[in-house]
Amino acid sequence: MLRDKPVSHLILILFTSMLGANIIGEVLRVLLTFVAGTDTIVERALLQYVSYSIGPHMFNLIILSFSFELSLRFNLITLLGMFVGWYYFRYSY
Repeated sequence: MLRDKPVSHLILILFTSMLGANIIGEVLRVLLTFVAGTDTIVERALLQYVSYSIGPHMFNLIILSFSFELSLRFNLITLLGMFVGWYYFRYSY
């Protein structure tokens, strides 16, 4: 599997598919809230997430300061997106 494919492609594909799945999950959350209201069983089963964050980190350059924070939300849709990305990596090229 990894003999002729670089690991950097795997990381990039998994990150992209995870990001796309999070966007799809948030769109599903908005549509589900619009159609069925808040706090439904489908929302709890599919879209309830575990949040992981790193930061915030402050970079102060005397004249200018930057703030950086990385926050990831994992849910069932995200895991499905990661599986799709892995499947694409494994069998497409």
